[in-house]
Amino acid sequence: MNPRTKNLTISKEAPSARHVVKKLKLVLQLLLSTCLIVFVLQNLDLDQVKTLALHPQRAPLLFAAFIAFNGSKILGALRLNIYQRHAAMHVSEGENLRLYYAGMFLNLFLPGGVGGDGYKILVLHRRYALPLRTLIAITLADRVSGILALLFMLCLLVPMLPLPWEAPAAMVLTLASLAVVVALFISGHRWLMKIDMQGLASVFVLGLSVQILQTICMGMLLLYLGTPATYYIAYFAIFLFSSVAAVLPLSFGGLGVREATFLFSVNAVHLDPTYGVIASSWFFLITVLSSLIGSLFLPRFSLQLPTTKL
Repeated sequence: MNPRTKNLTISKEAPSARHVVKKLKLVLQLLLSTCLIVFVLQNLDLDQVKTLALHPQRAPLLFAAFIAFNGSKILGALRLNIYQRHAAMHVSEGENLRLYYAGMFLNLFLPGGVGGDGYKILVLHRRYALPLRTLIAITLADRVSGILALLFMLCLLVPMLPLPWEAPAAMVLTLASLAVVVALFISGHRWLMKIDMQGLASVFVLGLSVQILQTICMGMLLLYLGTPATYYIAYFAIFLFSSVAAVLPLSFGGLGVREATFLFSVNAVHLDPTYGVIASSWFFLITVLSSLIGSLFLPRFSLQLPTTKL
């Protein structure tokens, strides 16, 4: 075979192979989500689920949860824009928020395709002709800083949990964990991103505010379900832990992972799993509804790219 013809054949087959891999990944994610949901339902009292899940008279609490969740996404977009401006990429807050929501839609509904993060990188690369490695670094920094802020909050809640350890040991573990999280946050941003202290403080405050608003969202859902007030701290801690697990690209939009995390974690703090599982399911539904907003903004952005700069 002519080498040139062979290269053309390979180039034509490669996209097809990638397409198959993406489809297979999506099928596996959906399968895992389905298996986890079935497993969780088998371990719950379904009559109790029906009783707790629907309270029309408390519908305003669901709306409040929806507002808190979307408030967290708005702050998340503001945090991302700090990184972008640090890279000399001046995107208006409104345009950045629209692109952020478009990415949310793609992350949830097209997990086997380009994905929301890849979509945003391609759009910004086309508009600003920045090197792809810069845009990828910004995306990773935004993701990692969000996880570190989440871990920071989780460290603060752990000493309040009814775990079988002495108070001094819990305090030492908490302080050590907080020190590690803060050190990673500061060193990573100062060394890798070269962000000044003012920008660093803004990123940290916004990241923490994002997690606080999402925790408030969960609080509204627990209140909607009539969860006993004494359980809130434990459920908040499990929710934050489940958020870390849901980041892993194992299931469809984190569906099933949060619920399974609640189911396995409640045994450690001696709680009824039903409240947490239903609340996490409502949280997923709010995520879906919020992500649908992003579909309205997809026509604004084109994925035609300039010559790639590495």
